[in-house]
Amino acid sequence: MIDKSAYVMRISQASPAGLVVINFEIILDYLNEASANVSDKEAFRAAIQKAKDGLEQLIQSLDFDVPLSHDFYEIYKYAQKLLCDVHFSSDGEAACSVLKEVAELMEILLEGWKVAAEKADAEGISEGAPENAPKVYAGLTYGKDGSANEYIDENNGGFMA
Repeated sequence: MIDKSAYVMRISQASPAGLVVINFEIILDYLNEASANVSDKEAFRAAIQKAKDGLEQLIQSLDFDVPLSHDFYEIYKYAQKLLCDVHFSSDGEAACSVLKEVAELMEILLEGWKVAAEKADAEGISEGAPENAPKVYAGLTYGKDGSANEYIDENNGGFMA
């Protein structure tokens, strides 16, 4: 199971290009989860669906006024098609081969987006979280009985857990 909490803080503070990088990382996590669960059809299919959902997010974020977006669209649709082909596959070996191909493709794109995000951040082209975004203040305390109590500052849009 993927630890989604590891991504929460990164997402809240990411630039637009950084969000694309995070999306690729999440897709890769789900592809790895699917590969690890080929024998468990329910977990396998759930992970494949999440990876396809991640690709759909990438497609929805494309700006087709930018010519390169059309190329990305074709790559994302190709990866989605491959995942659709193995979604209900009963051949674990073939499924793993397809998952490996999609993962390699995603890793190549991820590396390119990492470079683009770093360059955009260094040149100040893309901003991180908006100035009016709430800051996250959280803490963990332990009660006398040994129980852990989480706290997120309510004055900053948080909540008491």
